[in-house]
Order: sequence, then C-alpha cells, then structure tokens
Amino acid sequence: MMAPRNDMPDVTVIETDSGATVKWFLLGALLGAGAGILLAPQSGERTRRDLSRRAKRLRDDAEERLEEFGDEIQSRGRKIKGAVEDWADDVKEEVRDGKRAIVRTADNARDELERRLADARARRRATVAEGVADDDDEDDFDDDDDEEATA
Repeated sequence: MMAPRNDMPDVTVIETDSGATVKWFLLGALLGAGAGILLAPQSGERTRRDLSRRAKRLRDDAEERLEEFGDEIQSRGRKIKGAVEDWADDVKEEVRDGKRAIVRTADNARDELERRLADARARRRATVAEGVADDDDEDDFDDDDDEEATA
C-alpha cells in the first residue's frame, strides 16, 4: 500500500499583537520623558515652575481653541438657521401661491358650472315655451278639425 500523499507544505503561523507593542512603546516614552524632566540638572523648584508654566500654556491654548470652536459652532448655527428660515419662507410662499391657484381654479369651475346651469335652464324654458306653443297650435288645429267636421 501507498502512503497518502500530502502536497500541502507545513505552515507555521506566528501571531503578534502590534497594538500592545505600540502601547508599551508610548508608555516607555512617557516614563522616559518624565524621568528626564525630574532628573534634569536643575533644582526641583525650577522644574516645578517650568512644568507649571507649560501646563498653564497648554491650558490657555486649550481654552482658546475651545472658544474658537464655540465661536465657529455659533457662526455655523446662525448660517444654518438663516438658511432654514429662508427655506421656510420659500415654502410658505409656494403654499400661498398654490392656495391662490386652487382658489382661482375653484372659482373658474364654479363660474363655468353656473354658466352651464343658466344655459340649461334657458334651453329648458325655451323647450317648455315651444311645447306650450305647440300645444296651442294643436288646439287650434283641433278646433279647425272640429269646425270642419260640424260643417
């Protein structure tokens, strides 16, 4: 018997956690910077003063940027509000125009209906008047027949 053939090469997988490596690197950099500041060849009081000044500058910069950000948000908010108000005014005007068009259409339809109704009434009156005239003519004709029959 032959042994089963395995064409696949052996593969070894090595897993690494690159995120953990970056974390440890940053932690080491921070610890080194802190140790460098604390172990610098100057007095502790001077180092604390320098750190305090730097912290104050960082805080002032952060406050200034936050204020600029707030101003930008307010400015954009005003622009958006203006755009929305303009849009709302446009929509109101379009609604008013649409309402006017509907009222005009309804008025025209009512006027047309009233005109047709008046025409129909006039035709009916004319037809009734013709019918009455025809009845009178027939009565006259019948009277003539009666007279001829009696004569």
